[in-house]
Amino acid sequence: MSVCVFIAGKSAACLAGLLFSLSWTHSIEKTKWIEHWQVQNEQLVLQETFVKGSGAGIDPAPTAVLEAGWYRWKPLQTVELSSLSLANSELTPDNWMLCALDSVTHETGECIDFAKFEDRGVESFTIKPCP
Repeated sequence: MSVCVFIAGKSAACLAGLLFSLSWTHSIEKTKWIEHWQVQNEQLVLQETFVKGSGAGIDPAPTAVLEAGWYRWKPLQTVELSSLSLANSELTPDNWMLCALDSVTHETGECIDFAKFEDRGVESFTIKPCP
Protein backbone atom coordinates (compact mmCIF):
# COMPACT_ATOMS: atom_id res chain seq x y z
CA MET A 1 0.00 0.00 0.00
CA SER A 2 1.13 3.56 -0.59
CA VAL A 3 -0.15 7.13 -0.51
CA CYS A 4 -0.43 9.18 -3.66
CA VAL A 5 -0.76 12.86 -4.49
CA PHE A 6 -3.44 13.54 -7.09
CA ILE A 7 -3.75 16.66 -9.21
CA ALA A 8 -6.95 17.09 -11.21
CA GLY A 9 -7.82 13.45 -10.50
CA LYS A 10 -4.53 12.04 -11.83
CA SER A 11 -1.76 10.51 -9.76
CA ALA A 12 1.26 12.88 -9.75
CA ALA A 13 3.51 11.18 -7.16
CA CYS A 14 3.39 8.28 -4.68
CA LEU A 15 5.20 7.09 -1.54
CA ALA A 16 5.40 3.45 -0.51
CA GLY A 17 4.43 2.56 3.05
CA LEU A 18 1.62 2.74 5.55
CA LEU A 19 2.86 5.56 7.79
CA PHE A 20 3.61 9.09 6.61
CA SER A 21 3.92 12.68 7.79
CA LEU A 22 2.31 15.74 6.27
CA SER A 23 3.97 19.04 7.18
CA TRP A 24 3.52 22.70 6.34
CA THR A 25 3.95 26.19 7.78
CA HIS A 26 0.88 28.06 9.03
CA SER A 27 0.16 31.02 6.71
CA ILE A 28 -0.46 33.62 9.45
CA GLU A 29 1.73 32.59 12.39
CA LYS A 30 4.51 31.06 10.23
CA THR A 31 4.44 28.12 12.66
CA LYS A 32 5.53 24.61 11.62
CA TRP A 33 2.79 21.95 11.73
CA ILE A 34 3.29 18.18 11.31
CA GLU A 35 0.69 15.41 11.26
CA HIS A 36 1.40 11.68 11.27
CA TRP A 37 -1.10 9.60 9.29
CA GLN A 38 -1.42 5.86 8.78
CA VAL A 39 -3.11 3.94 5.98
CA GLN A 40 -5.58 1.45 7.47
CA ASN A 41 -8.25 -0.41 5.51
CA GLU A 42 -7.81 1.96 2.55
CA GLN A 43 -8.43 4.98 4.81
CA LEU A 44 -6.14 7.72 6.14
CA VAL A 45 -6.12 7.69 9.95
CA LEU A 46 -4.62 10.58 11.93
CA GLN A 47 -2.14 9.25 14.51
CA GLU A 48 -0.53 12.32 16.06
CA THR A 49 -0.10 16.09 15.61
CA PHE A 50 2.91 18.30 16.35
CA VAL A 51 2.81 22.12 16.34
CA LYS A 52 5.81 24.38 16.99
CA GLY A 53 4.13 26.92 19.29
CA SER A 54 0.63 28.38 19.27
CA GLY A 55 -1.16 31.50 18.04
CA ALA A 56 -3.94 32.68 15.73
CA GLY A 57 -5.73 29.67 14.28
CA ILE A 58 -3.46 27.26 16.15
CA ASP A 59 -5.14 25.72 19.16
CA PRO A 60 -3.31 22.73 20.62
CA ALA A 61 -5.66 20.06 21.95
CA PRO A 62 -6.42 20.11 25.70
CA THR A 63 -4.37 16.91 26.00
CA ALA A 64 -1.33 18.41 24.23
CA VAL A 65 2.06 18.12 25.88
CA LEU A 66 4.75 20.75 25.30
CA GLU A 67 8.11 19.12 24.51
CA ALA A 68 11.14 21.13 23.33
CA GLY A 69 8.89 23.90 21.98
CA TRP A 70 6.52 21.51 20.17
CA TYR A 71 2.93 20.81 21.25
CA ARG A 72 2.25 17.12 20.69
CA TRP A 73 -1.06 15.27 20.93
CA LYS A 74 -3.06 12.32 19.68
CA PRO A 75 -6.67 12.76 18.61
CA LEU A 76 -9.26 12.03 21.31
CA GLN A 77 -11.52 10.48 18.67
CA THR A 78 -10.56 8.58 15.55
CA VAL A 79 -10.04 10.82 12.53
CA GLU A 80 -10.46 8.58 9.48
CA LEU A 81 -10.71 9.94 5.94
CA SER A 82 -10.82 8.43 2.47
CA SER A 83 -8.69 11.36 1.23
CA LEU A 84 -7.17 14.70 2.24
CA SER A 85 -7.77 17.78 0.11
CA LEU A 86 -5.14 20.52 0.31
CA ALA A 87 -5.12 24.03 -1.14
CA ASN A 88 -2.06 25.39 -2.89
CA SER A 89 -1.69 28.82 -1.28
CA GLU A 90 0.78 31.55 -2.18
CA LEU A 91 0.37 32.88 1.39
CA THR A 92 2.37 30.10 3.04
CA PRO A 93 6.14 30.52 3.30
CA ASP A 94 6.74 26.95 2.16
CA ASN A 95 4.83 24.17 0.50
CA TRP A 96 3.27 20.98 1.75
CA MET A 97 5.73 18.14 2.39
CA LEU A 98 4.65 14.50 2.43
CA CYS A 99 7.19 12.00 3.82
CA ALA A 100 7.21 8.26 4.39
CA LEU A 101 7.91 7.33 8.03
CA ASP A 102 9.63 4.25 9.38
CA SER A 103 6.95 2.26 11.24
CA VAL A 104 9.24 1.62 14.25
CA THR A 105 11.46 4.70 14.62
CA HIS A 106 9.21 7.24 12.84
CA GLU A 107 12.35 8.47 11.06
CA THR A 108 11.62 10.35 7.85
CA GLY A 109 12.27 8.49 4.61
CA GLU A 110 11.49 9.50 1.04
CA CYS A 111 9.60 12.80 0.70
CA ILE A 112 7.49 14.62 -1.85
CA ASP A 113 7.95 18.40 -1.74
CA PHE A 114 4.86 19.94 -3.31
CA ALA A 115 7.06 22.81 -4.60
CA LYS A 116 7.84 20.51 -7.52
CA PHE A 117 4.28 21.06 -8.76
CA GLU A 118 4.52 24.89 -8.77
CA ASP A 119 5.07 25.19 -12.51
CA ARG A 120 1.80 23.35 -13.20
CA GLY A 121 -0.44 26.15 -11.88
CA VAL A 122 -2.01 23.75 -9.38
CA GLU A 123 -4.76 25.10 -7.12
CA SER A 124 -5.32 21.99 -5.01
CA PHE A 125 -4.05 18.52 -4.23
CA THR A 126 -5.67 15.33 -2.98
CA ILE A 127 -3.82 12.71 -0.95
CA LYS A 128 -5.27 9.23 -0.77
CA PRO A 129 -4.26 5.60 -0.34
CA CYS A 130 -3.23 3.66 -3.45
CA PRO A 131 -2.81 -0.10 -3.86
